[in-house]
Amino acid sequence: MTSTTTDVSTLLMIDSASARDRDDAFSVIPLTGGRGWAVEVHIAGVADVVELGSVADEQAFLRAETRYLRDRTIPMLGETAEQAATLTTEAARTSLRVTGTLTTDGQLVDVTVARGHIPSGRCAAIDHAQVPGILTDPEHPLHVQLAAADAAAQVLLGARRDGGALAFYDLTRGWAANEDGAIVAIAAELRTVAYVIVQELMIATNEAVALWCVEQGLPILFRNHRPNPVAGSTDELMHEIAAAAGDPDLFAKLRGRLLSTLRAATYGPTVHGHYGLRLSAYTHVTSPLRRVADLINQRIIFAHLDHTPTPYTGEQLTTLGADLNRRTRAAREAKKNHFKHADHRLVAQEAARDLTALDARTFHKVLKSAAAAPLRDEIAPELARRVDADLLTAPDVAVLIDATDPTWLPLQLRVLDTLADTHPEMGPSVASVWRQTHPDQPPTDLETRRNGADHNPLFAARATHLGVHGPWTIATAKKPAEQAALWAALRAQLTDTDHPDMEPEWPAAPQNPQPTTPPRTFDDPGPAIPSPPHDTTTLTVLNLDGAKKSKALSNPTAWLMSLAQNNNQPPPEWEIRTDGPAHAPRFTATVHLAGHTATATATTKTAAKTASATALIEALFARQ
Repeated sequence: MTSTTTDVSTLLMIDSASARDRDDAFSVIPLTGGRGWAVEVHIAGVADVVELGSVADEQAFLRAETRYLRDRTIPMLGETAEQAATLTTEAARTSLRVTGTLTTDGQLVDVTVARGHIPSGRCAAIDHAQVPGILTDPEHPLHVQLAAADAAAQVLLGARRDGGALAFYDLTRGWAANEDGAIVAIAAELRTVAYVIVQELMIATNEAVALWCVEQGLPILFRNHRPNPVAGSTDELMHEIAAAAGDPDLFAKLRGRLLSTLRAATYGPTVHGHYGLRLSAYTHVTSPLRRVADLINQRIIFAHLDHTPTPYTGEQLTTLGADLNRRTRAAREAKKNHFKHADHRLVAQEAARDLTALDARTFHKVLKSAAAAPLRDEIAPELARRVDADLLTAPDVAVLIDATDPTWLPLQLRVLDTLADTHPEMGPSVASVWRQTHPDQPPTDLETRRNGADHNPLFAARATHLGVHGPWTIATAKKPAEQAALWAALRAQLTDTDHPDMEPEWPAAPQNPQPTTPPRTFDDPGPAIPSPPHDTTTLTVLNLDGAKKSKALSNPTAWLMSLAQNNNQPPPEWEIRTDGPAHAPRFTATVHLAGHTATATATTKTAAKTASATALIEALFARQ
């Protein structure tokens, strides 16, 4: 056995302060003239400690990897073997040593793979939380090396992104893309730039060793990842991640979709490339304390370097890879089912509660679960209340239009008609969210036309959703026409009303700037049957005991809905009248509740509704 030590720089071990399984240590030294960096990575020589066929080896194959649970850790090798092999600041260790030159364009060249020896005292342990402080302190003895490692990691990250890899880190919220492209959580104590440094250097090391093994003709367990055509391009996914980052519900859906659509990487003795990382060859060697595939590969590499027989035949290596792949699939499926069942239990519990008390996120989950079955009695009034109170979100509507049972249709149409009228700008968001949750379906298609003089143009738009053509909608601006077209297409698909594939009929007279849609046809069921005329002659005394006027005025529309429910009265209803010229309309809203009425005028329908609700609340409290 030969050992090699050619560098005396400090080796940095970055991990959590409580870590007991330190696999790797590295040194990054800037080259003169800004030519790049000299990189040296040492991986714990676990194969020298854990003999083939030993108790620790059997444990490693049984567990396959270290398990990090909420309250404890189950070491893959067992406590004794792990502590005998882990890198440390006090004791000397053997290692797998990988060196190379990292160029300024992110290429690791002149790679050597050899046995290494780490003398006692050469390693320095750094906690993730310490790294930002060291990077901002030029006087710290490790500042130069750590700053070089940070710069090198950023170059590696940039090169991966330029190569098309889904390289994503959100240290603020605690998310990152793993090597398969799935979004995984970063533990709170690891959310610093140190996480990026370690990840990028280890990915580069794994790639370098894989390419070295290919050059040597050395069969190991390569890490292969094949693309899934329905997963979408990297650019599309990065845009979706950015768009969903601030919306927890949408981000959770995106994570679930990626987990379902992106294929898991597999182990095998032949090279097929790694699509997620956009690398021609990749393997796992940097975590032999925690992952049995890395231990297998280290044994093969050490045997090659020592000129001794390989510890595994080709047939055994194929079998080992297939077994690890099978166990990985089973674990992945078990994890998905665990969270799925836990979420279903939570939703069932919440659905049994007062739906008006649920926050937006919980109500969305309840709605999603309910949409898979016929409409339940308690869902309809709450959904109606939320749409009237401007509490529905685009993800809510995307879930609602997926409900296929006919009992949902009147409510679906009411929601679409209300939002198309009060929030036309939400239409594109609904279509976008729906597309993200249905990557296997064609996107909603949108086409536009323009007509008229430059100083007085007209725009027509038509959308097609799930193969159903919506009607042409016309407005004096392109965006309102497109927004109305998207709502109209969703409505057409729900009612199975495929409009003729023909050019728009341009009106001869000047148009109202608001989008218009054709009248409903006889096969369009339309909204629910209107209620009978309001009886304003009989005033019902409404119980306001305990009510606070300030709270009522904070959300007047929603408060009136709750007041009606608490007094066993029908929900409030509004009548809207439009006056004024087309370019400056005025809306007058009159609200009716248990014989009480109030009227207000504003420049938008929503503002008029809110103002009338406010006026009615003022009147009700004045009568107390």
